[in-house]
Amino acid sequence: MKSISLILFAAVLATACTTIGDKPADIPPQLIRNAEGAVVWSSSQAFGPVPQTLEAKGNAVCATLNKGNQTYRALGYHPDARDLSGNSIPAGGFFCVLR
Repeated sequence: MKSISLILFAAVLATACTTIGDKPADIPPQLIRNAEGAVVWSSSQAFGPVPQTLEAKGNAVCATLNKGNQTYRALGYHPDARDLSGNSIPAGGFFCVLR
């Protein structure tokens, strides 16, 4: 549950104009704190497309960010995304953006 929470905090700051890579990067994205102290992913381009088999799961994870008319979807996925401590997130990480 802790890893999902970290994924969600990072996703809040994503925007629809963000780009991802063609495939997951060799160096996985990691959750970091930006200058304002918010938890964000180190690089959106380190994520590849969400595999079709994980699309529903990714969208469900991202939907937990929904508030009012703001809805989120999974734009990217990395199977070896890292948490704030640099540890691999067991289920990987989703990069969420506003629809």
